[in-house]
Amino acid sequence: MLIKTCVLVLSLGMAASAALLPIGYISYDVTAPGSTAQFDITNNTGVNSSPFPDTTWPVTTTVSLSSLSLTVDFSDGTTQVFGSSYFTLGPDGISFNGGVIPIGGSNPQPTDATLTGTFSSTTVTLNDGSSDSILSSFSATILPSSPPDLSDGDLAIINATTTTAVVPEPGSWLLLGTVGLSLLLSRRLQVRGMFRKLWLAMRAGAVPLALLAVCLLLLSPAQAQVSLNVGTSPSTGVAGVNFVNVTGSVYPSGHGTFPTANQTITFSLVCGGQVAASTNPTSISHIIGSSYRSHVLLPASLTTNTYFVALSGTTSDGTSYSSTNCSQVAVTHTSATLSACVPTSSLGVVAPVTGPAPVKALVPNGAWIVGSTGIQVVQLETGGGPAVLPISVPTPDAVNSCAGNPATGEGVCVSNSPSVYHLSPSSVATPLTSGANAFTSFSGGSCENCGVAINALTNQAVIAMGQVGSPSGTALQTLDLATDTFHPVQNLFQHVSEDISIDPTRGYLLSPNEYSNYAIEQINSSTGGFIGEFDNLFSGAGEFDSAAEDCTTGIALTVSEFTNNVLLADLTQATFVPGAPGSWTGPSSITTIIGSYSAGLSGVTVAPGTSHLATVTGEFGGSSFSVLVLPATSGTGTPAIVDYAYIPCITGLSAGYDPHTMTAYISPNDGKAYTVFASTAPPSTLVVADMAAVLALPRQPDGHTAIPPAGSCLANGDGIARFVSTH
Repeated sequence: MLIKTCVLVLSLGMAASAALLPIGYISYDVTAPGSTAQFDITNNTGVNSSPFPDTTWPVTTTVSLSSLSLTVDFSDGTTQVFGSSYFTLGPDGISFNGGVIPIGGSNPQPTDATLTGTFSSTTVTLNDGSSDSILSSFSATILPSSPPDLSDGDLAIINATTTTAVVPEPGSWLLLGTVGLSLLLSRRLQVRGMFRKLWLAMRAGAVPLALLAVCLLLLSPAQAQVSLNVGTSPSTGVAGVNFVNVTGSVYPSGHGTFPTANQTITFSLVCGGQVAASTNPTSISHIIGSSYRSHVLLPASLTTNTYFVALSGTTSDGTSYSSTNCSQVAVTHTSATLSACVPTSSLGVVAPVTGPAPVKALVPNGAWIVGSTGIQVVQLETGGGPAVLPISVPTPDAVNSCAGNPATGEGVCVSNSPSVYHLSPSSVATPLTSGANAFTSFSGGSCENCGVAINALTNQAVIAMGQVGSPSGTALQTLDLATDTFHPVQNLFQHVSEDISIDPTRGYLLSPNEYSNYAIEQINSSTGGFIGEFDNLFSGAGEFDSAAEDCTTGIALTVSEFTNNVLLADLTQATFVPGAPGSWTGPSSITTIIGSYSAGLSGVTVAPGTSHLATVTGEFGGSSFSVLVLPATSGTGTPAIVDYAYIPCITGLSAGYDPHTMTAYISPNDGKAYTVFASTAPPSTLVVADMAAVLALPRQPDGHTAIPPAGSCLANGDGIARFVSTH
């Protein structure tokens, strides 16, 4: 009787005209509150379209988006335009992850954003079986829901303009999607058949949409089954650090609200398989029609893997709903060590996150001014296993720098030429060739490939190089270690640093150079792609020689060659102004420490993890160094060195050449922070020193010069330093 009544009422009919089809949406997504955000594009065509009879996302044809351009206005009055390179494809092949935008501290906040682009298909099929033609271009503008700044989840629908007049208006699509969703899985074929006829009649202008909505609400079942998109938005994230969004349609309508406490989101290695972790979303927001978005923090317990996300819950009136499929998300497990900036210089260390485990150093035989070939793989700790003699890895050219990934056991070394060597955990070298095409010069020599840094979270290496055509004559290039694939070369406005460093969770690459400019390159933490360069000129500060950062606090460091100056800057309070190049400013301090260092302070490294310990040293001879205690907190005030201990020398060691023969690591076996030095290239000896033990030594009246156990110098076997042969 109900069906007959609805059909009779709907037969009264009234025409509906329209010109838009919803294709997807662009949203402002806060991935780390108070730190980072990004603009992501969710494409709801093809595999992400709503199943008939729900018409929230009606386009079943896969409509790709291209020629993307995103214009963002910021609270400080600046505007930045991001091209297609800002976006990377998601797992569905049609949605896009945006690049990281810093929003912490005093950074300007996005106030609105406009996306423009083109559609790949201009003839589309809808989920009712009909077809439409659409215009090829589109524009969508996100406005703040709580002015003046954008908030997490603010979005704009990406609509296609049709060239016919038989498609319901956007409001009609929304209303129909809202009320038609509950029929998706109805087992009553009579109802589903009736709805299809009514839907086709409405598209032809023969039925009133409002009356159709009333009937569909009356026919709505008590159980709803939600259809999720193929991927989350963004589709990658760091466990315990980043938020992602789970988008679905066919949510139940007319049953009150969706309390976050009533929704459970699960993560499994197989869709429908054993649950690896579960949590509640922090918010559930309405998009259009029957489509909602759940904002969820990736559980910290997840390991590095691809997970499948499902959800279930009840509405405020007790109506149950659950997803019929899963969304995909690529999760990177993190820890205090992996989230840290992996120390960089010419030495690389592979120190696993957990132990007991062996620790090995990757030692280049050459330098910028030394043509010795080959790489030495040297065991620093056995981890309770058998002692392994150093392994010589031959190369045809002079290797100047190495870096190790503690997460995978891999390493990367670069030569003075464009040659790159990818070292497997078993020390087998795969030769590759970077995009370097010119020599570039530093005070300590020249090189084509000049240095390398590791992003442990993404398993990528970034290579510093010379480049013809770059404004500075230098550039950066990312290498995916999983596939040995190079990304495009990124030219730099400022000359690259002698030692670069990567902050993986904030998406920063640090590059203080010999022209007193501390440049920061913003990178997409998910892909390693470059977003923009931001410069900060510290006039009169001296020649910056290398980069380091305590990533647990965001305190960045550099040292000035031929001086005793150490610069600290709090990146959590930094303000970034877009431009070509952009600029950044933030609270900073310069401290002149005591001691005599060969060529002044040149190398700097920070032990990963939460020790807040750094080491600074000289180069080209000498063996003096200081261990610094960095601030344990950040976010307010001006950062300053808490304490430091100066060691005048190490018996039997002469410091190596550029690019700085030092590094640091946290032992997986005893949890201590160690700093490592190499002798002059080709190095015959490594010195491993306990950083906390150095700080605990008695001191001279000046308060900083330490008194070693064996006299004025550290010595092998004195309980603080030990020597390891490289050959």
